[in-house]
Amino acid sequence: MTDPDRTGAFDAHAVDREASVVMKRGLRLITDATPAAIAEALECFDQAIELRRDLPIDEVPQFRYGLAAAWLNRGDALARLGDPKSMSAALDAYNQGIGVAAALPLEDDPRYPRRLAIAHQNRGLILFAHGGPNVAAAVGAFTDAIAILDSDYSAAIDDRQHLRAVVWMNLANAHASLADLASAGRARDAARHAIDLVKDEEQTNPAAAEVALAARHVLCQAVARRLSSTETTDQPTADDIHEATDVADDGLSVARRWEQKGVTRFRGIAYDLFRFGARVYAIYQPQFLGEFIEDNMDPAGSSREYVDSPEMRGAAAEAIGYLRE
Repeated sequence: MTDPDRTGAFDAHAVDREASVVMKRGLRLITDATPAAIAEALECFDQAIELRRDLPIDEVPQFRYGLAAAWLNRGDALARLGDPKSMSAALDAYNQGIGVAAALPLEDDPRYPRRLAIAHQNRGLILFAHGGPNVAAAVGAFTDAIAILDSDYSAAIDDRQHLRAVVWMNLANAHASLADLASAGRARDAARHAIDLVKDEEQTNPAAAEVALAARHVLCQAVARRLSSTETTDQPTADDIHEATDVADDGLSVARRWEQKGVTRFRGIAYDLFRFGARVYAIYQPQFLGEFIEDNMDPAGSSREYVDSPEMRGAAAEAIGYLRE
């Protein structure tokens, strides 16, 4: 094999190793998260792309995987910048990386479908961030990621269950952002999928709890739309109301359990779930509202800092106001 740009022998594996060194440096840089570090990381990923684009990727899947990774890392770095120009460039990088990765023999190595599924998900997140007509494309990207993770060749992915839950949660969020009642129904279904996938770990694994609580937050939005919808003349059913209270109660139970362990990062969602639950109980099951408030404001079941936080105190005051109406 000869090098197209140099005289003498071309050692493809040596070039690939050189690209890997550059890539690792870029990955270290983006953890800094400063614009200067990300700009330098982008130079590394661009250098890796240039090194790998002339490798025989059709003959050696590992070379193809490396080129795809360089493009996808470039997309990840650009997405961290967050400005519209960078987000558009990130979408281009994801498109390039997906195009390269899609030709990998996905059944040969669990890293291949894993990286491709994450690429589709990240592409979906960029599209969703663009909003408007891009949301439908984001739904398509998340659906593509789910199809890959559900395939037999993905069975050996170690964190497959968690990845599936994350993508289902993102799909639920995308559906929930659309205004029609049908999309709200699809958001409910997707959120339920996400919760089911992590429900056995949400009390013991903080990453699983984060997905489950985010999915319940989306589910609250979808259920609230159903309960207040003017698109149908049907009255909310007992099942609708039962689902709404279950979403709030179960989510708050998870958040309180993590508060007992000193984990406070779920408070933002907990505050919203408390307000949602209090409102549903006040309207549809006022006889249980007092018990709902008491359970959630008992520091023995969570933490003193949680129940004494201004947000929780304010939400409780609103809920107590419903009792007086």
